[in-house]
Amino acid sequence: MKMKCLMTLALAAAFAAPSALAAQPATSITVDCGAGAAPAGGEAPNLHGDWDFLMDVDGTPSFGLMSIGLVDGGYGGSVTPARTAPVVLRLITLSGRSIRMAVASREGDVLFDGRLSAGGDRMCGTVTYHGGRTFAMVAQKRPSTYGSQPQPPRAP
Repeated sequence: MKMKCLMTLALAAAFAAPSALAAQPATSITVDCGAGAAPAGGEAPNLHGDWDFLMDVDGTPSFGLMSIGLVDGGYGGSVTPARTAPVVLRLITLSGRSIRMAVASREGDVLFDGRLSAGGDRMCGTVTYHGGRTFAMVAQKRPSTYGSQPQPPRAP
């Protein structure tokens, strides 16, 4: 008897859950890297490593992994959204705490313009697609014990 009651409750919950989820309003993510001061010493942030990212696409979260490394004296890497194949992160420029990245696509570059947190472990900003649509994005650097190579030279 208990098993039949539990199965009935589970079945009712399974049918109710999709409609309850559909009734939920779309929420947007807050993209804030804080306005704190950069650490003392003035050393350039080290972007090398793996970053988890979250992009708000019209209220729908889009997750993925971004890997950044040193390539030919600068930064380069790849972006792997959860729902698509990896794409080349072909340009990364860093000026103070401002960061700009370009991802190659057949329709044209997809651009990210943002800012780094004071600790250099979070980036927040806007992704602009080739058609002009923009979406909020935040990326958090994964902790690592890997000792990366020296930083590339910074633009004046």
